[in-house]
Amino acid sequence: MIENKLTIFHVYRKNGTSIFLYPFTRKQNLVELLEKNEIIGVYGREPRIESLTLLRNDLYRLVEQAVKDWTAERKFIPRFLISTGFFLFLYIFMSMVIRDPIPMVDELLIGLAGGILLYIFLSKRDSDSKPATEMKVRLRTKVDEIVFNEDSFVIEAELYLKHCEDNSDMEQLLLNMMKDKNNEMFTHSDKEKVRQFLSSIRLLYNEKEMKKHEKMLKKMSVEENADLNQRRMLRWMSSRKVDPFLFAVYTKIKSGKSD
Repeated sequence: MIENKLTIFHVYRKNGTSIFLYPFTRKQNLVELLEKNEIIGVYGREPRIESLTLLRNDLYRLVEQAVKDWTAERKFIPRFLISTGFFLFLYIFMSMVIRDPIPMVDELLIGLAGGILLYIFLSKRDSDSKPATEMKVRLRTKVDEIVFNEDSFVIEAELYLKHCEDNSDMEQLLLNMMKDKNNEMFTHSDKEKVRQFLSSIRLLYNEKEMKKHEKMLKKMSVEENADLNQRRMLRWMSSRKVDPFLFAVYTKIKSGKSD
């Protein structure tokens, strides 16, 4: 049963590079998310066919891994018990057959190797089982059915991203982020779509780092330890830990977002 909508966002960078943002990752229960939600796509300017093909292939890989994780978790205890039983069988059997001056070593190694190999075999068998194959087909079909449409909110986000990249000096960008609190853009009424967009950007980076620097930006706006925090912000924005222009879009949208 479809409960909600998950949105994939496409925005263009100034140089024409495509960015796809979506509010799910391999670490989440992707199988459940795809099973219970409708997936839609939105864009500012229409993405190229080759970009959509790359996105589809990325989602296929996520689906493949998600189904593997699902089968691994679902059948872990039976596989573990069977492999442990096989290890004990080999250990006891080889203890009776092999007579060596150093007892236990050979038996342990053979039993351990046998148990590990059996576990790998059972894992492969489960990932290729009929339920797993059917789930892969079902989820890949959902990926194939994603349709992209133009969206006014994404148009605004794309325009603001270009504006930030046009003014690529980090100090000026930070100054704009501190002062530009009068948010006349991003008045889109779909709060859930806005929430997913912000969540999708957070998922690209370390969430604790994002929250830490959001608080730092607020302190700078009221001139609390402004110089020290400004130096810290500039170091972070100039590092590879975050995309400063996407972060500027993120803070701009969040400043005008009512929860």
